[in-house]
Amino acid sequence: MGLFFEPYQADRCCLCGSSESLSGEHKVKVSALRKIFGKNAMVIGSFGGAGSLRSAQGPKSRAFHFSARMCASCNGSHTQSPDHEFDRFHISISEMLSQGKAPELIFSLPEYEVGSAPYLDVFRYFAKLLCCQVAESRGPRPLELSEFAVGKTDRNLVFLNIDADPTYENLLNSFGEHQFAGHGGLTVCADSKSSLPTSFRSSLSLGAVRYNFWVQYDAAVQAELQHFHHDFWGKCEAAYREAIIAPLSGDDRRRLGI
Repeated sequence: MGLFFEPYQADRCCLCGSSESLSGEHKVKVSALRKIFGKNAMVIGSFGGAGSLRSAQGPKSRAFHFSARMCASCNGSHTQSPDHEFDRFHISISEMLSQGKAPELIFSLPEYEVGSAPYLDVFRYFAKLLCCQVAESRGPRPLELSEFAVGKTDRNLVFLNIDADPTYENLLNSFGEHQFAGHGGLTVCADSKSSLPTSFRSSLSLGAVRYNFWVQYDAAVQAELQHFHHDFWGKCEAAYREAIIAPLSGDDRRRLGI
């Protein structure tokens, strides 16, 4: 085992590495999908100009699951408090945005004081999602990030930005009010000189609200990725080279939150 990562294993929990009582984690919470869509029909697809839409059977559809596995303990008691705290957090954020308030002001509220248990639980929720996104891409398990997600450490590595989802806004302008939820997959940013990965990023959108979250890595972490996780690093490097040849458009960067 390395200092910063453990090799990807499809039959292991993406948070603790256990091989027992594995199940799938939802990319978007069932409770959130039910609140947004109710009993209305849902379709799944990319709204970035590629791919086709397909019907979803309902909020519990396996199509909404990560292929990455999570053990019963991590999917239950270890992450239950962050799951519930995020629900409360999202309600507050939605109310603030509806009132025209800047979402970052939520961290000036007493209940979300920096370093408090509710504050850390919100970031633990995003840490869990980011670990799932990395595992979904067959990337190595980020050890400190996964330990933070399950409450083994209080050192928060996650950065968070909250804004209005541009895809939702585009559809709003075209079709009016609508129901929408989505995630941004995994985006890996790289250093322009070394081409080594510098950050893992993802996003979660619930209605008009988008949460962009990421972790940043220094040279020591980058070196471990390069020397001990060749397959994943190779995929990142190839994607970076492709991005140099065909850079993302401004609209694509806005859609990805970078």
